This record gives sequence, structure tokens and C-alpha cells, in this order.
Amino acid sequence: MDGKDVVLMLKEQYGVKKVPFELEIRGKGRVYAFISCPDELQEYHSGVYFGKVERDGFRLSIEGCYLLKDQIKRNIKEVNFQEMLRWLRGEDIDGSETGYVILKWKDYFLGCGRGNGKRIRNFVPKDRRLR
Repeated sequence: MDGKDVVLMLKEQYGVKKVPFELEIRGKGRVYAFISCPDELQEYHSGVYFGKVERDGFRLSIEGCYLLKDQIKRNIKEVNFQEMLRWLRGEDIDGSETGYVILKWKDYFLGCGRGNGKRIRNFVPKDRRLR
């Protein structure tokens, strides 16, 4: 699997037409985005964590959602204020969606979760959650 396969997954799952940066897959299916930077910083630039290739699809990171915010057309769930707070605390929320879905409150992307038709599982890392 390579960056082109990830782009195809993004098109299929989220309706993304074009990925304007280079993608690199590293250990455990983790994908990093490489955005151009000045030559003198190139050796220090290790990429931005973009998401992860899972058995059943592609799970975008919070940063990955923001990098593609203008292109994502499918699998978006708008949440209310209370759901947003629960999500940012690391809790799962109710939802009829199945597969990977991006949660959004107003203009803010909250990350990507996986729905089973009843609940949406939270993947927000513990160190990024509200207390």
C-alpha cells in the first residue's frame, strides 16, 4: 500500500477529489502528510500525522480533517454543543452512522470516529481530551 491507495480511500470514503500534499505510510499503517517547507528546515520536517489505515477504511486524525476541510463532502456528522463536549472528553456518542465518520461542530472539526449504527466510537487521544 502506498500514498495513491490512501488517496483512493479518501475519495471513496469522504468524497475528496485531490490531496495537495505528499503522503507517506509508516509503521502500523500510520500516514503522514508532507507539506512543503523551506529547504533549510527539510531535514527537521517529519510530517504531520494525517491518519491511519485500518482494516475497514481510513481514519483521519484531527489534523487530517483540517488539512482536507474544504474537500470533505461525505461522512460528516454535525453535532450539537453537548455532544461536542462529550466527544472532547473522550466519550462515545449516539449516532446511526456506520463506518468512519468525521464529527463537526459549527466550523470546527473534532476528529474521526467509527459508527456501528448505534454509537460512534471516540478515537481522541487521552492527552488531547478535555478534563
